[in-house]
Amino acid sequence: MLSNLSSNNFSSQIPNELMALRELISLNLSRNQLTGNIPDKIGDMKALESFDLSLNKLSGELPMSLSKLNFISIFNVSYNNFKGRVPTSTQIQSLDESNFFGNKLCLPLM
Repeated sequence: MLSNLSSNNFSSQIPNELMALRELISLNLSRNQLTGNIPDKIGDMKALESFDLSLNKLSGELPMSLSKLNFISIFNVSYNNFKGRVPTSTQIQSLDESNFFGNKLCLPLM
């Protein structure tokens, strides 16, 4: 299942209900006005391969549960207000640094 919700001018937090869509393969929430953080339940979305949150107003730290996403090949959080460390996982570490630009994140050493 794919879901493109980009450029809809959403201005709330990421709904926890989205995290219940465990068969979702791709979720694009880019170019909105989303605030708050990424729900920790993101780690339950085991089928997720693509997750784009770029160009929002999200903040806080990236949840450690992201390291449970074994099939993620696209994860873009660029141009938000995230801070702290990027969770360590083989999949996350293989992503290009440009996916994290515009934040105050400490990338893991390769």
